[in-house]
Amino acid sequence: MPRTLTLLITLFLLLGPSTLRAAPPCSPPVLGSVTVEERTPGFKVDAEYPVLCRAEPTRALRDYVSGAIREFKMTDPDHDLRRFPHPYELLTRYAVWPAQDNRFVSVKLHVMAYTGGAHPNNWPMTWVFDMADGSEITLDRLFPDREAALAKVSILCREVLSRSLGGMLVPDMLDAGLTPTADNFGRFVLTSEGVAFFFGPYQVAPYAAGEQVVTFPYDHLGGLIAPDIAAGVGSE
Repeated sequence: MPRTLTLLITLFLLLGPSTLRAAPPCSPPVLGSVTVEERTPGFKVDAEYPVLCRAEPTRALRDYVSGAIREFKMTDPDHDLRRFPHPYELLTRYAVWPAQDNRFVSVKLHVMAYTGGAHPNNWPMTWVFDMADGSEITLDRLFPDREAALAKVSILCREVLSRSLGGMLVPDMLDAGLTPTADNFGRFVLTSEGVAFFFGPYQVAPYAAGEQVVTFPYDHLGGLIAPDIAAGVGSE
């Protein structure tokens, strides 16, 4: 047996697989940001997104913002203020939450688009990335039993929002927006406090109520979160 192979096998047996595991996730998780600004007589674009320390997550964010800009411009390509005296606007701003060991990094984009009417449209977009391999953490990966998890999260969110919305509470809107589906609960991030779920205007309450966010400590969702993710956020 070649000496090099013998040495590798010996090291593996002596040190064990835990010592020889892959290097930790890249650091720092955020290297900078990209700003896209465009102005014409009829349009204004002011978009930002973070540059993360892995290429795959940054590419996903770039592709979303690029697609949003492209779709925004197609709303009314000939808009030049003659028919409507205000420019259309698209704006994005971001926030980033690294987990305790930087393995999981969450990104939220606040997107605002104005294409006429009484007010802009606003909505949240979120991603959670596994910085060990650049993959995205979906609801199905966060919750191995998604049906059971969303049933519980839906009930908990209803309890919180029924109190916090006060005079803005519209039961029919709340019920529809909290139906335990992936579409309703797909905008989430992993923070140091727990799992945060975001709900855009009109999803669970009238526009005037604004964006709603409900955060649950990890131990409130004990047994529902995938073990490797629970370990990565310090909640085993």
